[in-house]
Amino acid sequence: MAKKKPEEENPVEEKESKQNSGGNTLKMILMIGLPLMIVQAVLAWFLISSFAQPTKAVSDSEEQVEEDDDTPGLLYEFGDVIVNPAGTAGSRFLNATIVLEYTNAELEAEITDKNVQLRDALVNVLISKTIIELDGAEARASIKEEIKAGCNDILKKGKVRAIYLPRFIFQ
Repeated sequence: MAKKKPEEENPVEEKESKQNSGGNTLKMILMIGLPLMIVQAVLAWFLISSFAQPTKAVSDSEEQVEEDDDTPGLLYEFGDVIVNPAGTAGSRFLNATIVLEYTNAELEAEITDKNVQLRDALVNVLISKTIIELDGAEARASIKEEIKAGCNDILKKGKVRAIYLPRFIFQ
């Protein structure tokens, strides 16, 4: 009658405990991990949908301008707009030629009629800028957008599509 060695009993018990602990780990992952992943997915969806910008409705006049983007527009030139930039106390000046691009042929008559108001809007944008604000590509893009917005506020029969600055010299 041989005695059983305690070493033989332990491997069987260890195998059973490993199988039980493996099942417990899987249950633990399913009970905690799965709901946590679902909460993260819902949170991500909410954040993305709340920060995504809705598409804006476009009016008929804006649609017309966007449709004609490929075709060259009509041009109207304001030559020699000379101003003293802000902060120069008259010691420096800016000489610019500003060209408006538009697609509506009826707009030329309105631009001609409102030449004084448009030139005043151009001058007001330019005199509000310092030399530092006038220098550089980003500054020119910003100035073009401000001029475009100012002109479009004045014009009623159509919109200016683009602004060009073929001459933009300051001393």
